[in-house]
Amino acid sequence: MPSRTVRAAALLAAIGFATGVAAAVQETTYSRIELIAEQASVPATGGRVTLGFHLEPNRGWHAYWLNPGDAGKEPSIDWALPDGFTVQPLQFPTPHLIPFGDFNTYGYEGAILLLAEVDVPSGLEPGTAIRFAGEPGWVVCDDALCVPEDADIELTMLVGDGGIDAAVADRFAAARNALPEQAAWPARFALVDERIEFDAQLPVGAGAPATLFIAPKRFVRYGEQTIVRTAAGLRFTMAAGRRAADHDAVDAVLRYRNADGEDAAAWLTFAKNDGALPAVAAPSGAVATAATAGEVIRAIVFGLLGGILLNLMPCVFPILSLKALGLADLSKAGAKAARESGLLYTAGVLATFLVIAVLLIVLRQAGEAVGWGFQLQSPWVIVVLGLAMVAIGLNLAGVFEIGTRAMGLGQGLTASNERRAAFFTGALAVVVATPCTAPFMAGALGFALVQPVPVALAVFLALGFGLALPYLALTLLPALGRVLPKPGPWMATFRHVLAFPMLATALWLFWVIGRQLGATGMAVALLAALFLGFALWAYGRSAGGNRTAVWRTAAAAGLVACIAAGANIGDRPIATTAADAAGSPTHRLGKLEPEAFTPDRVVGYVESDTPVFVYFTADWCISCKVNERIALATDEVGDAFNSRGIKVIEGDWTTEDPVITEWLTRYDRAGVPLYLYFPAGSSLADATVLPQVLLPGVVIDAIDAADTAVADAAVG
Repeated sequence: MPSRTVRAAALLAAIGFATGVAAAVQETTYSRIELIAEQASVPATGGRVTLGFHLEPNRGWHAYWLNPGDAGKEPSIDWALPDGFTVQPLQFPTPHLIPFGDFNTYGYEGAILLLAEVDVPSGLEPGTAIRFAGEPGWVVCDDALCVPEDADIELTMLVGDGGIDAAVADRFAAARNALPEQAAWPARFALVDERIEFDAQLPVGAGAPATLFIAPKRFVRYGEQTIVRTAAGLRFTMAAGRRAADHDAVDAVLRYRNADGEDAAAWLTFAKNDGALPAVAAPSGAVATAATAGEVIRAIVFGLLGGILLNLMPCVFPILSLKALGLADLSKAGAKAARESGLLYTAGVLATFLVIAVLLIVLRQAGEAVGWGFQLQSPWVIVVLGLAMVAIGLNLAGVFEIGTRAMGLGQGLTASNERRAAFFTGALAVVVATPCTAPFMAGALGFALVQPVPVALAVFLALGFGLALPYLALTLLPALGRVLPKPGPWMATFRHVLAFPMLATALWLFWVIGRQLGATGMAVALLAALFLGFALWAYGRSAGGNRTAVWRTAAAAGLVACIAAGANIGDRPIATTAADAAGSPTHRLGKLEPEAFTPDRVVGYVESDTPVFVYFTADWCISCKVNERIALATDEVGDAFNSRGIKVIEGDWTTEDPVITEWLTRYDRAGVPLYLYFPAGSSLADATVLPQVLLPGVVIDAIDAADTAVADAAVG
């Protein structure tokens, strides 16, 4: 009966090590293991012998199921058996959910007996010694550490009648009762956009609480399971994993409550359904993934507003200055040239936003934890972008001109050159805008990334159109263009001045490299910039007409040296320090001492009713650094936090961190910054989410309002 599962698991954990056909108990650093056999002898006439691998992690540690979930590794055995003997796959007891911070893992916190059926050939000589040996490997974890372990096991048995060993019969009976019951209940699944729906028909009276454990790895993501009761059973909805399209049938263990109100478990095979499963009503509290038309329209409007406001963020200032120079010069070329420039700039912005959106969607569907600005987590991307800023800065400073001869200001504004420049300037504006998040923008992107692909692309394109709109309006509406100053000699000086914001941007990008890869990585990046500067200077000298071949050879050598240096930048982040791992303050933020982010630390403070402020940042996020400087690091905010005993936790997303990405997604954000406040007495679901643009008063007012709301709720 299915109801035997829980009783059998408890019995299995309590049974001692009985005598009989068994090898000696071995103790590893964190486990006790033993190889035993259900039979007292090997049957001479052939048949089967059931071996049992007993694994008992130390107190406070746990082992894993055949699919460990977000982390861990299942036990396995590399068998060495006599000729003619074959072994079946290990049989695992029903697992249970073991949350670890924001991860969900599947396993066991007590002793387990994994069964392996061995097929025995016939015609064995009675009294012959048969040796079963193997090399098991497994992983055990506690709340802070995961350790892989291995051993050598063996068991020698004599050939005889193959009768059951009474000394271990209870242990094997308990192990079999702990296995999920093989069930042929109707079960099917369907892949719907970015999620998978599983329908299981259950016996009358059975149902939730229930958990579905999917056997194939990476078929689903192991976060929240939405459960809906259907006419015949239960429907589970989970986010699709990177292997979601690889299976036409999926095995799973369903742990559920039977008609008697007892825990039970069944092994089911879900067949792939042709098309979507029949619609069912969602229960109260279920997480909805399909958006209404009003929600989609609101997200698109927010995306448009966020794109417009993104022009005011410090990331985009250098590019906007460059376009302002182009606008002033375009006034000489006429209205037609100005319109072409605006339209091509907009096309460059939209095309680049489309590329980023597609990359984000594809990577997230493949199971990668990425978000807005994800490309800046790669040192290679930052180096290339930094070198591009160096090249643009030197071009504006007059060190070199594109072409085979030096061109005066305005000569590059022929139709073909301006078209190319306008398009790629739009693309560059998007790339340099990714370190910033504007108001309205975070919510729109967070919404987009959990919607079907057409909705997500519409929101991204609205954001891009908003970014391009101010420049496009200036080029299409002559009345707006009249506010610009008239062309004149001042433009040459202004062009040289614009070189410095570009070089400052390059300097900041190389600083980010230093934060990611250390001083050596930053030095290599600066060396690549030096070689690039030499190459462009030599290229500029080649336009003078004297010794052109020599100068171009020098330019080519400099470019080769730049590429060689950049190729050696490496991509390993700085190792986590002991202080970081312990959560000790690694830097001060004004009067605040942030602790390093871990899910357990946040959960611990929230569950202990300690107020905690959690902020997610990145060194390449200019919006984050501006907020930290003008708001969080001020004495006003520091005094308010310290007087109330508010703990501060910093999540650093400078390099890829799937755990932080999952937290961003949990609070409907696609990137940083994200600011969360958990008042005393709140829960993880009750976080106060602060705006993306902070001032001291904004922070303190949000804290006051959250504390007041919790206090009022407690009184009520």
